[in-house]
Amino acid sequence: MNAVSSPPMITPRRAANSIRCYYRPAVLFAAGLLLVGTFWFASRYPQLLSKSEHLGDALPSMAYGGELFAVNASAPVWERVLATMGNWLNSMKIGMGFGVLLGALLHTVLYFYPLKLGTNRYVNSVKGALIGVPAGVCANCAVPVACGVTRGSGRVEAALGFLFSSPNFNPVVVVMTFTALPVAIAVTKYAVLVLVILAAVPVLVGWAERSAKPTKGLTEDGHCAVDLSIPCSKSLPQVLAELGRIYLKNVWGLLRPTLLIMLGASLAASIALVLVPWGELLADKTPLTLAFVSLLATAMPVPIALDVMFAGNLNAQGVHTGYVALFAMSLGSYSIIPSIYLWREVSRRLAVALFLMFWAIGFICGLVF
Repeated sequence: MNAVSSPPMITPRRAANSIRCYYRPAVLFAAGLLLVGTFWFASRYPQLLSKSEHLGDALPSMAYGGELFAVNASAPVWERVLATMGNWLNSMKIGMGFGVLLGALLHTVLYFYPLKLGTNRYVNSVKGALIGVPAGVCANCAVPVACGVTRGSGRVEAALGFLFSSPNFNPVVVVMTFTALPVAIAVTKYAVLVLVILAAVPVLVGWAERSAKPTKGLTEDGHCAVDLSIPCSKSLPQVLAELGRIYLKNVWGLLRPTLLIMLGASLAASIALVLVPWGELLADKTPLTLAFVSLLATAMPVPIALDVMFAGNLNAQGVHTGYVALFAMSLGSYSIIPSIYLWREVSRRLAVALFLMFWAIGFICGLVF
């Protein structure tokens, strides 16, 4: 008769190693909770609710809602450009700072725990969009987050779903949109955005990937290039030191290009805001002016909800409905900053295709309305 085997004895050493296996995920989870909670409750949602209360108020610019540096309209061009740059950078500093910190954290998490989304690009795009709904970051500040995902070998379509969803499908922004804009324009805006996330993003990513190199972080045979055999022998101080070192490295890796892109984008946007005769352009609706304004609106980097507030102001001022629809569609959903990120990090074809898509959406909506 066979003897019944006794269960393995749990020694203090084995119990300690078992606990140590939870140090890393617990620290990463706590860091993410602290970062997101601080941003949401100390900055983003109070700011969004304040914007909703001031819906309909005059804006100093389509690119920022408050002026830190005020100059007269008769001031020299260089002075107005510098003031506009300063105001734009001031309006973006908190959101972009959060984007860098969260993007670096996602990059760190994905280094140890690669994201397993599967290969269905349509489902992945929806998953990214659902995560983006409560995030509350603009399309520009979502770029470091998306970059953290793609640098961590996450799926591009999930990153883009997040990028397009976050500035548009936030509950506060949705309410603002239907409050400030005609119902037909608001419904069209969200119908088009749903199609972009459900269909355009997966199709364009698949088109771009067919001629792309293997994704960073994957070997050519599709196996993960990161060592997944994570030991559980490190103490809590050792885990904190390891995660801190990797996280700071990832922060610096995102901060350098982000600062350069922000400075370049702010200069280009400021020149357009100062030199372009916006009043004359919006006074007359022609296919040529619609095409030019849609080009500028698509490229213009703006904070979250500024697109809704600016389009609502145009509607209240009696500007042609075509321009209201154009800015509602093409301003704020994309910009030169996501274009640069995609051009450098993902695919030049994808960057150009998405820019042309949002330009065309704004132009067509301008013609229709």
